[in-house]
Amino acid sequence: MPLPTHFPVPNLDDRRFDELVAELQARLARHVPEMAPLAPGDPVYALVDLFAWLTETIIYRANQIPDRQRRAFLNLLQIPLRPARPASGIVCIDATSRALPPLLAAESLLKAGTTSFSTVGEVQPTPLALHVLVKRTLDDAALAAEGISLEQLRTQYGVEPAAFRPVTLLPGRDVLSTAGTRDGAFHLAIVLARPAFIAQADLLRRDLAGIVLNIGLAPLAELEGQLATGLRPRKLDWELAWWPDPDDAPGTVQYLPLELVADSSAGGRRTGVARLRLPRNAALLRAAAAQDPQFAGFGDTPPEAPAELRPGQLLFWLRVSCTEEAVLELGYIGLNAVDVIGQGIARDIVLGAGNGRPDQAFALPHADVDPDSVQVDVEHLRAFQPWTRVAHFAGSGPDDPVFTVDAASGGVRFGDGIRGRRPPANARIRAAFYRHGGGSGGNLPPDSIKEIHGGSTRLALRHEWPTRGGVDAETLDEAERRIPAFLSHRDRAVTAEDYGVLARDNPINQVARAEAVAGFFPGTSLKAVRRKLPGVVSVFVLPPAPQALAAAPRPTVGLLTDVYDYLSARCMLGTELYVLSPQFVPVAVAVSLEVVDPATEQQVHAEVERTLLRYLWALPPGGPRGAGWPRGKAVEINELRTQAGRVDGIEAVNALRLFYQDTQQEAPVWLELAAAQALPLLDFQLPELMAVAISAGEDRPAPPRGFGPGPAQPGGGTRTALVPVPIVPDLC
Repeated sequence: MPLPTHFPVPNLDDRRFDELVAELQARLARHVPEMAPLAPGDPVYALVDLFAWLTETIIYRANQIPDRQRRAFLNLLQIPLRPARPASGIVCIDATSRALPPLLAAESLLKAGTTSFSTVGEVQPTPLALHVLVKRTLDDAALAAEGISLEQLRTQYGVEPAAFRPVTLLPGRDVLSTAGTRDGAFHLAIVLARPAFIAQADLLRRDLAGIVLNIGLAPLAELEGQLATGLRPRKLDWELAWWPDPDDAPGTVQYLPLELVADSSAGGRRTGVARLRLPRNAALLRAAAAQDPQFAGFGDTPPEAPAELRPGQLLFWLRVSCTEEAVLELGYIGLNAVDVIGQGIARDIVLGAGNGRPDQAFALPHADVDPDSVQVDVEHLRAFQPWTRVAHFAGSGPDDPVFTVDAASGGVRFGDGIRGRRPPANARIRAAFYRHGGGSGGNLPPDSIKEIHGGSTRLALRHEWPTRGGVDAETLDEAERRIPAFLSHRDRAVTAEDYGVLARDNPINQVARAEAVAGFFPGTSLKAVRRKLPGVVSVFVLPPAPQALAAAPRPTVGLLTDVYDYLSARCMLGTELYVLSPQFVPVAVAVSLEVVDPATEQQVHAEVERTLLRYLWALPPGGPRGAGWPRGKAVEINELRTQAGRVDGIEAVNALRLFYQDTQQEAPVWLELAAAQALPLLDFQLPELMAVAISAGEDRPAPPRGFGPGPAQPGGGTRTALVPVPIVPDLC
C-alpha cells in the first residue's frame, strides 16, 4: 500500500476547557464524594475552573512540540523555510528638461502607495523617447491584394525586390516579434520626447555623446524562481545606424556595433536592463534627412519613421537583432530603464552591544531580509569593522569575524569562540546595510509605481511593465509538502524517455519534438558517429514551425544550448550528454496525375502538394502516424503515390519521381531515385521536402526547376540577391 505524500500532524491532546471541568468534577465525585455535588459559587467550583484552565494551557503548549520537531526534521534535511521573495521589474526615469540631470543612483527609494521599491543599478535620465518598428514581409498574395506585381517593383526600383511594409509596434501592448520580417531585426527610432527640444537637438547630441543609455527589456513569458536567474544569456547585436553623408546620400547607411556595458536581462530572456555606451563622437548620433517614403527602408536603411514625428524630432536609429535565434520575441522595450526590486533599505542601525559570551544573537528590526545584502559591523578600537556573513560556522576558526543570518526572522548570530569569533563585551554592533521586505504584495500592474522618494522635479517616472516574482514567506506546512519531492528526486533524467519528456517540457525554450538515443556518440564528423557507447545519451530536438516547403524545423544554436543546460542540471552523474539537430536530406517530388473535374484542377494540385508536405514533415501531426517523420525511416516512392492518390478529386496518379541531394559530396548534387526503390536514411536523418512539381496527363513529369539532376542547383549559380523595398499604402 503506498504511503500518502503528506501526513496530518495530530494533536497530542485535544481536550478543551469544558471537557476538563467535567472530568475534574467526575473525579471529585468518585474520590471525594462528600464534596459533591458542586454548586456555582462554591470555592471548590472556582478551584476546578482554575485547574481546568491551567491544564488547557499546558495541553496547548504540549501540542506545539510537533512544530519544533518538524522544524528540526526540515533542518536535518537541509530544507529551511523559504523567506519571502521580493517582486522585481523595471521602471523608466525620464528627464523633463533638455539638459541632462545627474545620474539617479543605485538603491534610490520608489513608492507604490505603501509598498516600497528600490532601484538596482543607476540610470542616466534623458529627454528621449523610443519607437519600435519592423519591416513586415509582404508575400505575393498581400502584394496582389494591393494591386502590385513584382514586375512593377522591379521596374520601379531597378532591383530584385523583397517587399515589406513598415509596422510600428507598441511596447507593452503588442507582441514584439521579428517573425515575418525582412531582416529579423527591431529598428528603434530614438526621438526627442518633446517637440520643444528640436531647436536644441545639437546641444543634446553633444550631451548624449559617450553616455550609457539604459534600455529595458522584458520577455513575452516570464519564468519563475531559480529558472529565471539561471538562464543562459542570449547575445543581442546592438548597432547604431550611421550615414557617412546623410544629406546627399540618405540611401547609404552603415551599422556600427555599440559597446554593451552590462545586461541584467540576459539578452531579453528575463526582465532587466541593457546598458549601451553611445559613441563619443556626437556627429554619429544623427539620422538621414527626411527622404521620399518610397525609398525609406530600401535595402539596409531603417524603415519610415512614424508619421506623427515632426521634422528634426528624430535623433538617431538603433537596430537590435539576434544571430542565435531565427525569431526574436520580446514583451517590452523601454528607454531610460532601471531595475527595481520590491524591498526597502535599512542603513546604520545599532543592534546592541556584545557581552563576550558564546552564541550571541541579535534581531534586526525587520523580518524577511535578503541575507546576501546584510552587512554587519562590530566595533573595535572605537571604529566599526565589517564582519563576513557565512551560511554556517562549520568551516570557521576562533578568530574568524563571521556571522549567520536567519532570513525569515531577521536574526543575526555570532560564533562561540571555537567556530567563529565572539564579539567582545561592550562592543557596539550595527547593521550597516540590508534589504528587507518582499512577498506577493509587490506584484503590481503597470502604472502602480508613481513616486521617486525625494526625487527632483526634473525627473518623471514611467511604470509600463508589471512587477512580478513576489512570493510570500513559506509556512511550515508548505515546507513539509516539499519533502516527498525532495526525497523522490523528481525532475531528474534517468531513462531515455525521461530525457525526451524533460526536453519537450522545458520552460526555457520551446521544443516541439525531442527524442533521446542511448549510446549515440556524434563524434567530430558524420563519419565518426558511434553507437551503443555506455554512459552516452544524445537528444535530438526540433523547434515548432509551420509546414512549408524548403523550411525544415532546424534548431538554432541557442535552442540546443538552452536544452543542454536544462538537461545537464538534471541528468545522472557520469552521463555524457549531447543535444543535437537531425541532419535533413533535401528531397523533391515530380507527379503527373489526372483529376476528376478539370474545373478544380488547381485546387486539387495544391492539395496534393500540401498532402505530400504533411506526410514528409518532421513534426506532429506530420509523418505516417501523426508523430512526425520517424528518424531513419526510408522514403519510398510507392508510399508517396499512395498519399497523393488519397486526395479527393484525383482520378489517377500516373507517375511519381523522387529526387534527392547527395549530402556526402563536397559539392552536393541532385540525383533521381530509381523507380520502386526507397531512399534510405540514417538514424540521425530526416527528409526535407524542397519542391513539388505537378503536371496533368500521362507524360513523364519533369523535375521541379533547379531540383533535378544536372548542373542547376538550388541556391547556386548567379542568383540575384533580394533587396528589401517598402510598400507605401495610398492614403487620402
